[in-house]
Amino acid sequence: MKCPATKIDCMIEPLRKLANKIGAPLLDLAFRLYVAQVFFKSGMLRLQSALNGDWGTQIFLFDMEHPVPYMSPEIAAVVTTAGELALPVLLALGLFSRFGAAGLFAMALMIQLTYMHSAEHLLWMALMASIFIKGPGVLSLDFLMLKWLRQGKTDCPACDSGEKAETAEKE
Repeated sequence: MKCPATKIDCMIEPLRKLANKIGAPLLDLAFRLYVAQVFFKSGMLRLQSALNGDWGTQIFLFDMEHPVPYMSPEIAAVVTTAGELALPVLLALGLFSRFGAAGLFAMALMIQLTYMHSAEHLLWMALMASIFIKGPGVLSLDFLMLKWLRQGKTDCPACDSGEKAETAEKE
């Protein structure tokens, strides 16, 4: 007679496979898009401020409201604006995602430590840490590029064993 736990495990296996095949990639994408839109909106507001001739407000904010340690307000405003515009695009596309996630994690950490403590910043950092640690998922340009780069390559034992391990794990 089969163990009841084994029977239950067999019953939920199709759901587990569905979650791994569809749910996990969509969740990875949702994480990336959520954080990307938050930072991109902020970058667009800063850029709009600059284009409207009000860049002085940004300098003031980085001087008085949320100074960045060891960086002049002028440089901090430019670096932050550039980061808030470029890194979210990389993250949303899933292109060099770990780089984008690390940069946005650092920005969220800086906000948390120097300006305002918020549970929302901790959420952003947790999502970015997840992407940095496990990658952007299959719905990303990183995944497609890696698949293309590894196509037909058999001279890399680490790559081959990694692919086999991932395939076996998913099956």
